[in-house]
Formats: sequence, C-alpha cells, structure tokens
Amino acid sequence: MFFVNDDYFDQGYLAQQQSTFEQLTLSSESRIAVCLEDTALWLALCFYLKSIQASVMPIHPAMPKEAALRMAQKAGCSRLFYHGLETEHTCTIDTESNTINNFTNSINEVNNIKRDSGVLIQMSSGTTGEPKCIDRSWQSIDREIESYLSVFTLPNQMTPLIACPVSHSYGLICGVLVALARKKMARGQTPRVITNINPKYLVKTIQGADKPLLYTSPTMLQGVLRLLPKEQKLHAAMSSGTILPKHTFDQFSPRIEHFFQQYGCSEAGCITINQNMTSAIDVGTPLPHLSVTAGNSADAPDEVVVTTDAGQVIHTNDLGYLNVDAQGQAMLSFVSRLDDTIIVAGLNVYPQEVEDLILSHPHITDAVVFKVEDKYAGQRVGLQFTAQQHIEPSELRAWCQANLASFQIPQYFDQVEQIERLANGKVNRKQIAQTFQETQTKNARARAQSANTQPA
Repeated sequence: MFFVNDDYFDQGYLAQQQSTFEQLTLSSESRIAVCLEDTALWLALCFYLKSIQASVMPIHPAMPKEAALRMAQKAGCSRLFYHGLETEHTCTIDTESNTINNFTNSINEVNNIKRDSGVLIQMSSGTTGEPKCIDRSWQSIDREIESYLSVFTLPNQMTPLIACPVSHSYGLICGVLVALARKKMARGQTPRVITNINPKYLVKTIQGADKPLLYTSPTMLQGVLRLLPKEQKLHAAMSSGTILPKHTFDQFSPRIEHFFQQYGCSEAGCITINQNMTSAIDVGTPLPHLSVTAGNSADAPDEVVVTTDAGQVIHTNDLGYLNVDAQGQAMLSFVSRLDDTIIVAGLNVYPQEVEDLILSHPHITDAVVFKVEDKYAGQRVGLQFTAQQHIEPSELRAWCQANLASFQIPQYFDQVEQIERLANGKVNRKQIAQTFQETQTKNARARAQSANTQPA
C-alpha cells in the first residue's frame, strides 16, 4: 500500500484498523474533524471514511488543541478526534448551540447538521482574508483523480515521495490517492509519505529511490537542492501552492530533470498540470474534466473561471490568460490574485512581475509587493524586502527607475530581517499591508507628539 518514512503499511494493517474504526459508530451522516499525529492511522481512517461516505475535516497534526476545536466548530463538525481515537481524545460539539463537550466520556453524535454528506472538508489558505470551509464530495475527488491520471502519465514509472502534509488536498489527493490509484492500475510505484522534515533524511531517501517524483513545497525543494550534490540532478519534482519567483525558477530548473507544476483551488482541486515547465508563470494545461476560461493574452488577462463536467462554476479570483504551447495544447498562465492587483491611477500593477524584477537586484534576498491606499492615485505600490546589507530607499528607488515603469515603482520601502510567510510558503499581502499602514500611522503620531513637546 504505502510507506510512511521507512515503515511499510499493507492491506493487513488497514484490515486491522477497520475493527477499531467500526467501534466509532460513524456513518454517511457523520461529519467529523481529525487531527492525528500518526500519519498511517490518519490515512487508514481516511480510506475507511471515504468507503462509508462519511465527511471529514483533516487538521494538520501540529495544530494546537484549542485551534483545532475552533476549526472543527467552524466547519460544523460534531466530533473532533485529537491525537488519538480513544474516548479521552474525543471531543463532541453541539452544532446547534455551538458548545463543546471537551473530551468527555460521551461519544454520541450530537445534533447532526444539515450539510451534504460524503465530503472532504478543507480550509482555504486565507492569503486574501479569513479562511473559509470548503466541502468537496468524494465523487468529485474520484473524478479529479481519474482525470489527473488520464493525462499525467509521465510518472507511471516513478516513485512518488510525498514530502508535504497529507492533511491537505495537494498531499492527500494528488500525492497519496493518485499514487494508489496509479498503483491499482498496475502502474507506478508504492508511494512514500515523508514526515521526517530533516532535509538530510529527505535527500538520503531521494537518493535511494528509483526515479523519485518529489511532491513538496518550494521552500523544502530549495532545501533539498541545496543539500543535493551539485553534479546530481533531481529526477522529478512537482511544485504547487505558489508561483515561484523567476530567479528561483531559473536556479531550480537546470537541476531537475522533470520539473512539473500544478495549479488549483480548494473548490476544484487540481485544475491544470504543466508537464514541462519552461516558465514559472505557466501553470499548465486544464484537466480534461474541466473547462477553463481566462484572458487571451498577457496584455488582457481576466479572471480564471472553471466549469466542471458536473456543471459547477467556480470563480477562482485569480487573473490569468490562455495561450497555446509548443505542442498545440492550451496553456494557462497565472498573472496575479485579483485581490492583489494594485491599481495606480487606473493602471494595473501585478505584484509577481514587480517582485521578479526586485529579486534580480544583486543584494535583495526576498521581496513581497503589496498595495497601499492613496488619496491621489487610488493605490500605490509598497515593497517589503530582505537584503544582505542595508539599502537606502533612495538607492533602491533609483535602481527601480531604470528597470520598471513609473507606475510600477514602489512608493514605500520596508526593509525587514524576515518576511512572514504561511506554512505553505505563501504570503498574506493583506496582512503585510495592514501591519505596514498601522506602523506608518503609529510613527506619524509619535512624530507629531514629539513636535508638539519641543520647546518653542
């Protein structure tokens, strides 16, 4: 079936766990949250819940108990299993009064709420606001897997190494479930889920695998490539979750034999796969069960809208455009989140485009562009960055003037020691902008107060 690090779990293990699961009195009407440190146990439970069409919200095992409870409440779950399935690890939630019976001896279902049954519950990333709960039916996930496998055949002889959380759809669906479905079709190799986050262990595992295909985050990929001997190429890697900055892509690309990228959203799952990355912004060809519309050129991007073969229409809130690649297939290129686009005096500024340029500065090591409200231009460009040395704003502004259009040049510069990123490597531009503006306001008040206290 699958490995978790160096331990192998077969059908016998699943059969052994099933008797435990059956004692939990779960059914297709159940809607539960699960936060388990034991990855093999979580996967076994997930397969069982899928088989009985129960609904489940997987929660990352590092989540503190109180935060996990809040997530379970928000998702309308009636039970939370936290770090175990025994009674003392079980919390029931009254979904009508929204009260919690915290880890009591009762495991009776309480007030089943009126929601669709048989769904995987995921939280959106929250990069543009408050995370929201999204239900996806197991049937739609099966359709995604079928479609994914029908076009993504290059990995048929590769060994999937899943070094990302299997509590999230990328690792769980595209990593584990796709690999097991591929294996069931007598293709592909046994998947290995890696929870040991020591990069040296990961590198050793990669070197010991036959044609490894690494599912991971850009941050972990960077750590692996740094440790991998320079003369050695990584056989294959899948990137997802965030668009790589151009300079990072240029560094990674020569060191990976098969560099893939997929793009998706919580509502639709995987939408596109790029099986031969030549540019970081090209996120791939739409899966065959989906219809995708967007802009028709880089100069005229539009919102990426997805329609499933079941008729569901999904607005991604992403800007992109479709063109035709060298093989004559539709290729979706990502431009920006709609919410992230900065409109300076009526002209659109796309953060990724400015960040790619800023990151080509010889001393800048990380950068994020965000919007600042402005009473004259509507909005202005703000820049937070890290660098190997102190850089005066005037110096950086002069450098930008030689490389950017005037409306793209940041008006505000904020050099910091580290840019705050989410666990998946994404940035919350809205939060960064809010913090920046609060600091600006605070500093302005302090200066005004200081001026008022100066002797006349």
